[in-house]
Amino acid sequence: MMSSKFDEFDLYSENLLLAQHDVSEIISHELMKGEVREDFLITVLESCSEPPPTLVRGTLSDGKKDAGQLDIILCRPHAQLRRMGTQCYVEKSDSLCVIEVKGNCTGRDLKRAEAKAQVIQKLKGQEKPLYGVVCYKSELTEATIMKRFGFLFDANTKTYFDPATTPKSQKSTWPKITYPNLDFFVSFEEDKKIFVRRYQPAPGTFRFARVMNNPLIKDLFAMVKSLWKTAHH
Repeated sequence: MMSSKFDEFDLYSENLLLAQHDVSEIISHELMKGEVREDFLITVLESCSEPPPTLVRGTLSDGKKDAGQLDIILCRPHAQLRRMGTQCYVEKSDSLCVIEVKGNCTGRDLKRAEAKAQVIQKLKGQEKPLYGVVCYKSELTEATIMKRFGFLFDANTKTYFDPATTPKSQKSTWPKITYPNLDFFVSFEEDKKIFVRRYQPAPGTFRFARVMNNPLIKDLFAMVKSLWKTAHH
């Protein structure tokens, strides 16, 4: 049961997104299928704010090098968008967030995303846009995903936890994070719904926190809306 009428809208949006993913499976051309899904996700995310956030497909550049093809880029208000057909060449300083979209995320996909995050960080400029992955399904188990983002499983409470949040825990005992340069990971798969976000518990230390709201898309909306609104001020 939804706790508010707003949650009903969010659940509708999430279910619509998942339904479109399933319907698009009839498209045999993989590139076209991916672009159709990206466009639909953009449409759904645009509903989080009015006026809608500027979301495009393309790449980031510092003027000399670029990050290669990126699925969705959340741009700053009044960003200069250099359009080439359906793609945009965006200055790194004009970007707030980059979202990689995966239909069925694999360990190889996450490894590539980690490498792409490092490429974006190496582009010249002080600004660092958030970078993460949103997937509809994942070949990895929930336990594997959580372990790679620094969590352990408590068999007694049947919940995942980060030892870094345990009082008096030693840093040397904290699980290693496999993808330290990702800022978030989202899986919409039923029985495997996951949203983890990178945060800084202490100067120079980064861990991931799991968001447990239902529906899950509520937090994706909140993240995009917060970045968009903050950039307006």
